[in-house]
Amino acid sequence: MKLELKNRVAIVCGASKGMGFACAQTLALEGTKVLMIARDETALGEAARKIEKKGGKVEAYSGDVSEPNLPSLAVSRCEKLWGGVDVLINNAGGPPLGTFQEHGAASWDMAIQTNLMSVIRFCQAVAPNMKQNKWGRIISITSTVAKEPSPLMVLSATMRAGVAAFSKSLAIELAPFNISSNVICPGGVLTDRLVDLLQAKATRDNRPYEEILLESQQSIPAKRFANPNEIADVISFLASERGGYINGVSLSVDGALTRGVN
Repeated sequence: MKLELKNRVAIVCGASKGMGFACAQTLALEGTKVLMIARDETALGEAARKIEKKGGKVEAYSGDVSEPNLPSLAVSRCEKLWGGVDVLINNAGGPPLGTFQEHGAASWDMAIQTNLMSVIRFCQAVAPNMKQNKWGRIISITSTVAKEPSPLMVLSATMRAGVAAFSKSLAIELAPFNISSNVICPGGVLTDRLVDLLQAKATRDNRPYEEILLESQQSIPAKRFANPNEIADVISFLASERGGYINGVSLSVDGALTRGVN
């Protein structure tokens, strides 16, 4: 199947590793020009070079998605380099573990800025260009906790659910302009973020990390974690010409982990 992504322009947030890197690489190797954004300038540069060695066209742009000015600066950079933005992949590391009473105001504020407001600001920044071109794809990576919240992941669950509601509203508003807005809800994916969460849970429960790891894998009907490239493949389809009629959904990509029918 031809995805017809050649010469499209994409912004991929959190692109130095994990699912963000996998998305940037998959899109770039499909012919998309990708602006890769991440906080760690060194890691981002290394990630960009890996993709360039494989023939992808990418540009590294260091910044923290929680900064209010970053979205407009990133869009301006894309316009200068390639003329505009066709695809936006919202992605940021999730907040720390803890129940709602364990988190103070600073933790809530940081989660709001990093995991909710960043999505809103980036969407606001890319929408005018997409509307003018009557073509656009907005995809936000969240988590299955948006659908099945966990007390220990209350920060993530709250922000991710907010992103889902925002994205659905966006889809309804922008559909007449041939712009789609979807959410991907991964379950367990083999990333540094997952390792950190499992280690934190092992510490809280005073149990071996290996025990927590095995228990987590066994809780998934597929009996394994996803590879980041499996998430990137789904996102690439949604970002393509072929995936345009899929709009306003929060899609679980989780090996059947989510129990509900939503």
